[in-house]
Amino acid sequence: MNPGDDIILGPGERMIWTGRPRRLRSFLGPIDLFIVAFAVFAAVFFVTAVTARPPAPGPSDPSTPLVVGLFPLVFFGVFFIGPRLLAIWRDLAGTSYAVTDRRVVIRHRRREIELDLANLPYLELERSWLSGATIYFAQRQMYEGWSGFYGGSATPALRGLPDADHVYRLVSDARARARAR
Repeated sequence: MNPGDDIILGPGERMIWTGRPRRLRSFLGPIDLFIVAFAVFAAVFFVTAVTARPPAPGPSDPSTPLVVGLFPLVFFGVFFIGPRLLAIWRDLAGTSYAVTDRRVVIRHRRREIELDLANLPYLELERSWLSGATIYFAQRQMYEGWSGFYGGSATPALRGLPDADHVYRLVSDARARARAR
């Protein structure tokens, strides 16, 4: 089944494009990078703290710094990184996009957004080094990338498109034609 097959078109409305996000990295945000960097920092800190103390008398276990260093990585992996990757995977698998000559439809697992192209005041194509190209349909909050740790962004957007430049041009042209009617 194609992503836009279940979209009900109005009289005279025609489908221009349908798609799904293709890139896992498109759902990554600054908080994800921060959590990974913090886990590595904590691991280095723990290893440094264990190896900097004077050795205890008697035989020592050479694997102790390794075990202590793995603790923060396992902790952050189980409680932060793992659930976040699961949430990203669910967003990736449950999202579909459609563009008609009158509207943009964004479907997530429990959320559907319809944007009327004739009244669409904002359209932005952002190329981020972290998440790749994203097409936004509204202004974003200042700290949006830090919120919604286990959920997606509140701002309507098309994420993870390998042909984002082409889709942006399609939406922009369709918006201009819808406004001209």
